[in-house]
Amino acid sequence: MKHIIISILLVLTPMMSVQAQKITMGTCVTKDGGDFSGEMVAGKPHGKGKTIYKNGNWYEGNYEKGKRQGYGIYTFFDGEKYEGQWFQDQQHGKGTYYFANNNKYDGLWYRDYQQGKGTMYYYNGDKYDGEWKLDHRDGYGVYTFAGGAYYKGYWANDRKNGKGYFDWGDGSSYEGEWKDNQRSGKGTFKYADGDIYIGQWIDDIQNGRGIYKFKSGDVYEGDYVQGERTGSGIFKYANGDKYVGQFHEGDKHGQGTLTWKNGDQYVGLWKTDRQNGKGVLTLKSGDVYDGTWKNGKLNGECIIRFADGSKFKGMFKDGIRHGAAIEEDKEGKRFEGTYVDGKRDGRFVEKDRNGQITASGTYQNGWRNKDKK
Repeated sequence: MKHIIISILLVLTPMMSVQAQKITMGTCVTKDGGDFSGEMVAGKPHGKGKTIYKNGNWYEGNYEKGKRQGYGIYTFFDGEKYEGQWFQDQQHGKGTYYFANNNKYDGLWYRDYQQGKGTMYYYNGDKYDGEWKLDHRDGYGVYTFAGGAYYKGYWANDRKNGKGYFDWGDGSSYEGEWKDNQRSGKGTFKYADGDIYIGQWIDDIQNGRGIYKFKSGDVYEGDYVQGERTGSGIFKYANGDKYVGQFHEGDKHGQGTLTWKNGDQYVGLWKTDRQNGKGVLTLKSGDVYDGTWKNGKLNGECIIRFADGSKFKGMFKDGIRHGAAIEEDKEGKRFEGTYVDGKRDGRFVEKDRNGQITASGTYQNGWRNKDKK
């Protein structure tokens, strides 16, 4: 007990000695070159006082042992002003700072820096309420724009970083990860028109795997590059159709399979959202078209195997039979001739299943003219 009492006395002695010293009114030059007038102890500012600096700044408030400490107001020559708590000549604790550009900060300070919880009122009507570090928005906070948009989430070095939610105020919003003020990482964007994107972002644009849900009911799930469907993906249409394959800049492009709701299916190459190149179309009926396509239509050689067993091998142009052709029915009877714009035209030969010629002649615009024996 004796030791405790002695320890308390040792702590209180300096305080008692300061209090015991007489506070006087006086003037002096502060260590930072200001002209002080006010309460003093032992030749130093201690208590209430005012200091005027040669550059036009001035401070009025509390001092302790020659340093600004406690509550005080510091006014700068350019109109900026701080009023609040001080500790050892530094803005420290709760305080309000008025900037020359009409911004205003009201919150916590640490060693002359905005640090901790605080609110910044910007001259243009924007407002930030949240955490600060070394004069920068850092930690969790809410930024509200004068126009109604707002962001609530995490910050680092004055930029949106980490998880956050941004509402543009026009019906569109984003919730997810941010990096240096840009959407980067996993996030969900809701468009004003009702569309929704869920997936990866890089540098404020869709990049990587994602799911896009259209207001219409269509759904895409797959790769994105620079905001466009590029790579492999699945597109499900609201009407029941489905495409699985490659995309490029939003279009079906490369190898892919389109299955229609009615059961028809195309497997092959695509370009600019249409069948282009080698591909096979299988109809629900069982008919199979195997050939070369251009802009969604057969162009070039094609082999057709019909469900009833008959076959066709010949040339197409813009989806219509055009050029040399061989046809064979399910019994093996064969036609060899040509087509023009979808109709038989030119010389022809007909053969039986054994290859024997049974007829020959000429077609003109679909009309058959048999050679006379």
